[in-house]
Amino acid sequence: MSSARGIDPSQPYASARSPVIGRNAVATSQPLAVQAGIRVLRAGGNAVDAAIATAITLAVVEPNNNSFGSDARLHELPPNGQGLGALMAAGVLARLESDRFPLDSADAVHLQIEASRIGIRHAFSHVADPDHLPWDPAELLAPEYLDALAAGISLQRADPRPLQTPTSPDTVYLSCADADGMAVSFIQSNYRGFGAGVLVPGTGIALHNRGEGFSLEPGHPNQVGPGKRPYHTIIPGFATRSDDALLAFGVMGGHMQHQGHLQMLERIVLRGQNPQAACDAPRWHIREDGRVALESGFDPAVAAELARRGHEVKREPAEHMFGGAQIIQRLADGAWCAGSDHRKEGHAAAF
Repeated sequence: MSSARGIDPSQPYASARSPVIGRNAVATSQPLAVQAGIRVLRAGGNAVDAAIATAITLAVVEPNNNSFGSDARLHELPPNGQGLGALMAAGVLARLESDRFPLDSADAVHLQIEASRIGIRHAFSHVADPDHLPWDPAELLAPEYLDALAAGISLQRADPRPLQTPTSPDTVYLSCADADGMAVSFIQSNYRGFGAGVLVPGTGIALHNRGEGFSLEPGHPNQVGPGKRPYHTIIPGFATRSDDALLAFGVMGGHMQHQGHLQMLERIVLRGQNPQAACDAPRWHIREDGRVALESGFDPAVAAELARRGHEVKREPAEHMFGGAQIIQRLADGAWCAGSDHRKEGHAAAF
């Protein structure tokens, strides 16, 4: 049997779906992406416009997450972003119970640094285009694997091996929250300078130059190749408690980002500091050569003790080395508390 449209509309096989017919159509692998394409067509767009909207929606990803502290969860973007490094570091640090030591003590800072080294090494070795990963990111967040990594950390000796860490200048981060409990964590960067220096004609949109994030190492998951997305550093952070928003936060500054996320979580979630105090506190930063840069606010005795444990410590006067944080925290009564880093020309406001 055929209809006036020239097709057979019958369904000879068991199916939960039926063919759909219209003057405009979209079919793809994700229902939200289909809705995006249909909206564009309804607004007067053509098939190319709908394809662009659909493709953009298909690129939306579900964050990876991991527990942190007694009742919080950290959410980070999956590969090809470096959020995996923050999640691994946070998972390891939670097992080391750094909050049993005084805040900003040599013991607490040492454990944070060593947990972050693990996150950095794994991120650089494993993060790549998700379509080209030979493993599932969940494998690196498995409790037994994080247990083993934490067990390998010594409280008395550092592991100061050099690291491979890409940079990411010229990043913009923002967080917003409303009275209904919704919060947004957003980050954007064209990478170096103004990106590629190429504008899309007639739009003013500048293309990025994140292709620099590829590896030239043969066989590396992030090895440069056609149609691949490179390792990138920008990661908007988010934390929840009992499935409700707890923190919308970020720390601009290349590979300082996941190191900064760990330090903000330590201060706010584990130590109870408010967002502005966490922004103002002195920071540490693991450099590419394995040295540890300490901001001026740290006690000289802490620097000396870290050096005794094997860290090569450098007192760093340049504030930009330590990134810039913007944080909004949900309070017990439903209000929000916001803080903005003095290291950037930022501002926090609430009403």
